[in-house]
Amino acid sequence: MNKKNKVKLNDGTLEEAMADDFPRIYIHSMEDQPNGDCTMTFDTNKAFDESYKKAKGRKRVTQKGIGNYILELFQKGLDKEDGYDLKPLISGMSK
Repeated sequence: MNKKNKVKLNDGTLEEAMADDFPRIYIHSMEDQPNGDCTMTFDTNKAFDESYKKAKGRKRVTQKGIGNYILELFQKGLDKEDGYDLKPLISGMSK
């Protein structure tokens, strides 16, 4: 793999992640709510925004639209659908 094609995960600074050409979601926090919901605070970079617009046929990125798209991606990962999967980054966290 070329050095330019290597993908760093959220191990750098927010500025590094946001400037990357690879689509990225930088998750700041996830908080459980008393009603069973979860609130997630995140940023996306321009490459992720562009992939969202292309996938959904949108001209603009909205907070609600991109939030629903990220939720859809998480659900696909949980269901191992369309080639998506979720894996822990820290060893010993899987059950």
